[in-house]
Amino acid sequence: MRASRVGPSVLAVLLALSAASCSQPASPSTAKAPPPPPTASGGTSTPSELARCEHRVPAELCTRCNPDLIDVFKDQDDWCGAHGVPESQCFQCNPDLAFTARDTAPKDWCKEHAVPESRCTQCNPSLVAKFIEAGDYCREHGFPESVCPYCHPELVKAAGAQPPTFPEPGTRVRLASAETAREAGIQTRRAVKRPFARTLDVVGQLDFNQNRLAQPSARSEALITDVRVDVGDEVKAGQPLVLVSSGAVGADQGRLSAAQSRLTVARSALERKQRLAASGISARKDVETAQAEVAAAEAERNAARAALSAAGANVQGPQGTYALSAPFAGTVVARDAIAGRHASAGQPLIQVADLSTMWALLEIPEADAAQVRPGQRVTLTFEGMPGQTRDATLTRVGASVDRASRTVRARVELPNPDGALKAGLFLRAQVQVAPKHEAVLVPHAAIQRAHGQTLVFVRKQPGLYEPVAVELGASTREEVEIVKGLSAGAEVVTTGAFLLKTEILKDAIGAGCCETAGGE
Repeated sequence: MRASRVGPSVLAVLLALSAASCSQPASPSTAKAPPPPPTASGGTSTPSELARCEHRVPAELCTRCNPDLIDVFKDQDDWCGAHGVPESQCFQCNPDLAFTARDTAPKDWCKEHAVPESRCTQCNPSLVAKFIEAGDYCREHGFPESVCPYCHPELVKAAGAQPPTFPEPGTRVRLASAETAREAGIQTRRAVKRPFARTLDVVGQLDFNQNRLAQPSARSEALITDVRVDVGDEVKAGQPLVLVSSGAVGADQGRLSAAQSRLTVARSALERKQRLAASGISARKDVETAQAEVAAAEAERNAARAALSAAGANVQGPQGTYALSAPFAGTVVARDAIAGRHASAGQPLIQVADLSTMWALLEIPEADAAQVRPGQRVTLTFEGMPGQTRDATLTRVGASVDRASRTVRARVELPNPDGALKAGLFLRAQVQVAPKHEAVLVPHAAIQRAHGQTLVFVRKQPGLYEPVAVELGASTREEVEIVKGLSAGAEVVTTGAFLLKTEILKDAIGAGCCETAGGE
């Protein structure tokens, strides 16, 4: 349905409707209105009052609430200059003025199409060009936009008429023959009722479990001297992967050696000072100084050891050379180490991953993110693994929206005991966002839309099809839920439904005929 646009032409229609809703003439009169007809109970029926604003006139026609209407009423010579309101709404000039809703439509009214007769482009096709030129034409429904009964049903109700029904009751499509149905490729399928859950279809890809992914790197500038593993190798925890030689590590090893020598000398000095102090030869102060020297030497040794440990270097290894080792058992999944190449500080040389579990990273559109929560069931299918599905549970949902893609990332942890799942594999996921319930389901191909209505065509007998208005619920990639209008077991048209829809549209030319309740 196109966006609602109310312009001067709409206001003119409202003005015309106001004249039909007034039970008193615009000019002052003392004549009494005829009594309303008696009801079945012997009383009298009173027309229903229109909704009024604070100024006691119909809200949609009040010029004080809607100043844009002033010029419209003036153009219709309906204006009381003395009191600044339309003459048809002036209580000072017309004290007995009343506004009631009539049960009948205005005289200028096309009951078939629920628009003013003088503006009905269905009955008067010659008017179409004029409204298109004026920019007042609804191409979706074939009426002037300002009075389109599908875009503006409130105008129809205000006129006291009923909105148009589509398709008309009793409408059916009868094809010329069974051969025609075969040539048109008409195919049907029965609506089924079974447990169904509303799902959200999203895309994503596989990645390594980031909690079980290691990227050993040199702590400082280093020379790669040996690479002992390659991509695909299984490694154990603590196994050497790459040997590197680093000047910074060599310096730490030298500092450790010096600290250990200093500590040995400091401890000997402390023992000597303690013996002299016990004999009364040395002062207590000399003992305390020796103790401070031992503590300083121990701190220097510990710092050197910590630096080497952080780099993964062996305290007793060759000067400046150390090995990058695997922190846990896994598989080498990437290698950027070549013997003889220099590596910068922090550059990953090897990647080791535990492939027993993988992550499925899903991209949830921001409009649907509020429906997704951890613990919901997920069904995954993989682009490179046709026919294979995995059922899992949503484990994590992100707390922010990506600025570029406008999606929220969600995560599913998947067991991968056989290593069949590969990082980077594209996937599709159905997230179950509502509990299962019994629902009537039909294929998407059965759904047709026309004149603001959602339709399916039900096969009544060979060659005879009836359009049925339905309300849709949730859907999957293959099927859609029918909330109202269709029962399980009905035989609906899938392939060829569009052809049948053209038969029930005005001026349709097809292979059959459209029947209504009034005849063929």
